[in-house]
Amino acid sequence: MKILLCGASGFVGQHLEKALLDAGHQVTRGVRQPRSANDVAIDYRNDTEIAAWIPRLSGIEAVINAVGVLRDSKAQPMAKLHDAVPQALFAAAAQSGVQRIVQISALGAGTGIPTAYMQTKQRADDFLQTLNVDWAILRPSLIYGKDGASTRMFMLLAQLPMMMLPDAGRQIVQPVHIDDIAQAVVNLLATGTATPPLRSIIECAGAEEVTLAGLIASYRQQRGKSVPLIMAVPKIILNSMTWLGDRIPALPVGSDTMLMLASGSSGNAEHFSQLLGHAPRGYRGFLQYK
Repeated sequence: MKILLCGASGFVGQHLEKALLDAGHQVTRGVRQPRSANDVAIDYRNDTEIAAWIPRLSGIEAVINAVGVLRDSKAQPMAKLHDAVPQALFAAAAQSGVQRIVQISALGAGTGIPTAYMQTKQRADDFLQTLNVDWAILRPSLIYGKDGASTRMFMLLAQLPMMMLPDAGRQIVQPVHIDDIAQAVVNLLATGTATPPLRSIIECAGAEEVTLAGLIASYRQQRGKSVPLIMAVPKIILNSMTWLGDRIPALPVGSDTMLMLASGSSGNAEHFSQLLGHAPRGYRGFLQYK
């Protein structure tokens, strides 16, 4: 297939591109700053009109939207990047005869979590489901990948024999390996005898749940180190960090991120397993995978 991959320069997008190329697909990279013949310039903050997308979709058979930002800001407004622009893309794709659309959303979208991240993701998901086109919405839990920002942060914490986490890391997560996400997307674009589960929402979660503290402790133990001592961040420090983060979007912590963390990120991996053709990887062995 000839595929337009939006968000190709991001963490998820880079892994999707490699998996798609390895599977024999042709990938056109939708990026802000083109650097090669396979790149097309897209302004993910302002391309909210269907007409802006029609020329880019000439000859395209499938569209993948992997655009996402964790913090809302004037420079990266979620209302545009997660909602208005994807809606224009999806509508244009449906009009242009694109065969399949894959939306990379988030586990927790559609559950009522009152954050800009979840609400903007949900609005794009909801719109896509109204279109007469074969679509699939993947909603990943916390994604593990050695080059992922959250993984790098957890790995740094895992080096410490003692650490402080919000609520002592009691939040429940069900981390999923980036390679499983990439394989799921490849399988959704398969055109052989097996029919992928199109027009469905698929929760993409790993083999088992774990607390955030347990996840970081596992990473430390997988490196052959001792079980760490984990304590709760004092409330006054956490409140100060959150207050500061709400005013400086470049920081990783803010009110919305803390609320999403407290809400947890776990789901039912049954349909994800069916799409993969096997059980997803589990966090206990993440560091053993290449």
